[in-house]
Amino acid sequence: MSATKPLVIFVLGGPGVGKGTQCGKIVEKYGFVHMSAGDLLRKEKASGSKDGDMIEHCLKEGKIVPVEVTLNLLQKARNGQQCHQKVPH
Repeated sequence: MSATKPLVIFVLGGPGVGKGTQCGKIVEKYGFVHMSAGDLLRKEKASGSKDGDMIEHCLKEGKIVPVEVTLNLLQKARNGQQCHQKVPH
């Protein structure tokens, strides 16, 4: 049994340019799942976890959060998604 790979679309842009607005429209029209790295990082920071403390330190210092941490959060979010979303055509 072979698993199909999910279609992943990245929406990039600076703060306030409408990424969230456009992603909301894509979710509504096509049934995609929206995962925001920024939202995931803020949620983890607020959790008080070890990674959350490190994220807070990075943000205070104006540094980029290590890619491994961001990818791990995205992976955990993806694994937690329901498999009942519409499949885009």
